[in-house]
Amino acid sequence: MRKLLLFLLLAAPLCSQAQQPQAEIPFDQAYKRTYNITRTDGTTPEIDGRLDEEFWQQQGEWSQPFVQVLPYERMPTRSTTRAKLLYDDRYIYVGVWCRDIRPDEINRFIGNRDENNVGDLISVAFDPYHDFRAGTEFNINVGGNKTDLVVTDRLEVNRSWNAVWDGRTHVSETDSLWTAELRIPFSQLRYNRETEDGVWGLHIRRIIRSGNEVQNWSLIPIKNSGHIYSFGEMHGMTDLARANGLELLPYTMGKVLREPRIAGSPYQKGTNWFGTGGLDGKVALSDFTLDFTINPDFGQVEVDPSVMNLTAYETFFEEKRPFFLEGKHILDFGFGGDMMFYTRRIGAQATYTPEGIDNKNSFAAYQENVPILGAIKLTGTNKRGLTIGGVQSFTARQRVEVSRRPHVNDAPADPNAPLYEERITTEPFTNYSIVRMQKNWDGNNTQLGGMVTSVNRSLAAHPHLQDIMTDNAFVGGVDFMHYFRDRNYYVDFKGMFSSLHGSKEAITRLQTNPIHYYQRASAQDYLGVDTSRTSLQGSGGYIEFGRRGNNKWWFSENISWLTPGFDLNDAGFLRQADALTNTTLVSYRQTDPGNLFRTNTVNISQRNSWDFGGRAVDNDISAQWVGYTTNRLRLEFSEEFTFNRVDSRMLRGGPDIRLDPFFTTAAAFRTDAAKRVYFEIAYQGDHSLDKINSSNSITPGVTLRIWDRIALGANFNTLWNRNNLQYVGSFANANTTAGSVSHVMSHLDQRTYGVTLRLQMNLTPDLSVQFYGSPFTSTGRYTDFKSAANTLSRNYEERFRSYSTSEISADGGEYRVGSSAGGFSFANPDFSFNEFRSNLVVRWEYLPGSTLYFVWEHRMSERAAMIRGWADNLDQMWGLPARNTLMLKLNYWINW
Repeated sequence: MRKLLLFLLLAAPLCSQAQQPQAEIPFDQAYKRTYNITRTDGTTPEIDGRLDEEFWQQQGEWSQPFVQVLPYERMPTRSTTRAKLLYDDRYIYVGVWCRDIRPDEINRFIGNRDENNVGDLISVAFDPYHDFRAGTEFNINVGGNKTDLVVTDRLEVNRSWNAVWDGRTHVSETDSLWTAELRIPFSQLRYNRETEDGVWGLHIRRIIRSGNEVQNWSLIPIKNSGHIYSFGEMHGMTDLARANGLELLPYTMGKVLREPRIAGSPYQKGTNWFGTGGLDGKVALSDFTLDFTINPDFGQVEVDPSVMNLTAYETFFEEKRPFFLEGKHILDFGFGGDMMFYTRRIGAQATYTPEGIDNKNSFAAYQENVPILGAIKLTGTNKRGLTIGGVQSFTARQRVEVSRRPHVNDAPADPNAPLYEERITTEPFTNYSIVRMQKNWDGNNTQLGGMVTSVNRSLAAHPHLQDIMTDNAFVGGVDFMHYFRDRNYYVDFKGMFSSLHGSKEAITRLQTNPIHYYQRASAQDYLGVDTSRTSLQGSGGYIEFGRRGNNKWWFSENISWLTPGFDLNDAGFLRQADALTNTTLVSYRQTDPGNLFRTNTVNISQRNSWDFGGRAVDNDISAQWVGYTTNRLRLEFSEEFTFNRVDSRMLRGGPDIRLDPFFTTAAAFRTDAAKRVYFEIAYQGDHSLDKINSSNSITPGVTLRIWDRIALGANFNTLWNRNNLQYVGSFANANTTAGSVSHVMSHLDQRTYGVTLRLQMNLTPDLSVQFYGSPFTSTGRYTDFKSAANTLSRNYEERFRSYSTSEISADGGEYRVGSSAGGFSFANPDFSFNEFRSNLVVRWEYLPGSTLYFVWEHRMSERAAMIRGWADNLDQMWGLPARNTLMLKLNYWINW
């Protein structure tokens, strides 16, 4: 495999330079074009996709013919495209005329709202502030499918931003063309009403699937100095009307929950009915927009995928709730995979779970996510280039009803005794405050900003929560970026400081959680748990220098730090603190199409990481190749060699343990997604030089389009994990020195299988049916139990000591190490985790901006003793008790 990678890295740059035998359009005639928009004479068009009315024929000016980006940058094209834009007090009108030399191959696939990877399409994007930071983009494909999104200068895309606008298309195969007509309300855009020059950024794009062709009105080169920075200019945006002041989206929702009965439970009786309502809204405030939500409901969003996490780290889930996704680019303050604001913290599952619930003598009502009482969000940019984003959200105190039978001391509860009920608080009333500011100068070549997050919990009346949660958590950050030499070079800096406050018990718990693990032996010379502390502080950030822009060779040098006490996880997301890292990256990008490849990218990187005790904990080197062929196949291959790894989290606060060097191999292949049938497959594997530990994951998938309106998809995931040092637990050992703890590991053979099935029917662009179903099973077999020994030894066999048959014995569902008078015992860790999750969503936008949802969510889940074989686990899964939720939700858009 590594020989193949070396061959590809050497051959990729050679598969180029076979150009079309035509004259290129000069760069200065294709890049940064200017379009003069026209104010209408008062007439308005009917939005039907046709451009044959006088409105289009006698007003305004048609743009220059679009220029080809792919497959041949700046080459002429026979499938000519032109556009025209006009505006009045309420709308911007966009007409696009698209000739196609293969009219019988016009791709008319329809997808879901915001799915812009199907069908021939056009898109128009505006940068109203002309500050090169972000653009609002509107797409429509030939089938009439609409997508609206926000795209940043770094090409980060947020498709969950939703606007209310009209768009239609019309196909004339006899004339070998199709046309598109868009009407975009000013109320859906954020802009300065009065500007000195009346200039907006403008980008118009066309994609022709059959010819694998992309065209731009104003060229954005494949190798560019910034996506928004490369927009063309639209002149004439003067004397604009003030945006509409208020939008309201009230909703009402009814829900029925059917769940398994639990004998004797006063809560799980089989069926429960719920009803609620709420309100979302927007208010235009000069240059800014105020979004608010009262008692929001997100029952229509897709469920999270099933996972089996055997590590110490938290699982990250993508945000899917529209309120928190809109304006996400303004509130972004990320670094690597970590971030200052992780919106899933708001309205998450409750932190505290009532103790002793056995569903025999004690019962608890089901807990939904913590309810969000309300939230407001302010976003926008003023005429001086100051961008502001802020979120204020309140989550309710959550209490769960618990019923128990009384018992005396340690005696079992009397099964005939009556239940007594109490309400236990599982989450306090909490305030989340987020503020983000950023200022840019010199055409966005210099950016300076900051961000502050604050989480405040009302814990005074809840002693059981004071022991596990911080009262107040504050994080502040500063970021700076400067481009120079025509944006070919840059300097990027982020610095953050965190300060968390709470009871001694809460801060002690914080010091010993997986983010910090102050108690680990390797950290005693510079850390150690301080049980008297009532606060914890730390800092983190990075500085990076590099070269990008319109160059074949890129490079970057990054130095980052996360001090041991740094913590973001009240409002943000952080996997692990205590790290100082240096990363060097060199990239080669070939974008001139060859006989075989359209583009090739080769990345080589080297990383070194230390903890704050000065120990080298991670050293690796990696290479990656990504290529796109001329017929739109995507191929990816990467190899990483980790020649030093010391894991400080594997033993959950125990000693650090050295891992033998290992290779990580990843490969992926995908056919042309524009075809009726396309296939993809991905592989990832870890293989240690000790030839014992390994992991292999293969994920094939296929999508089939039946007719232009129906798509079927299936992805299969299988994982084989063989880990000889899988953590089992840490146990006090009565046979050894007082206070001694045995850190037990074992050999784990894990098999994971999952299938994701999707059915998508788009009866019209406004009426869709989508089904998602995912059976998931993971089994683990633990053998060869051992205890940690000289965990940092270079000799693999010295890092642990395996228990002999005379030292460990199995008794029913337990293992015992040592004699009955001493030693310790632990439960058999073998497992079978079976889960099936599905949801069916019917979405009908019955009026612009107003939607009716019907949702059916189904879940079966159980972790039990191990069952061998996927077929037997599936049989077990289908026999599990199910939890079904049916929901009907209606909202209505009101605009003043």
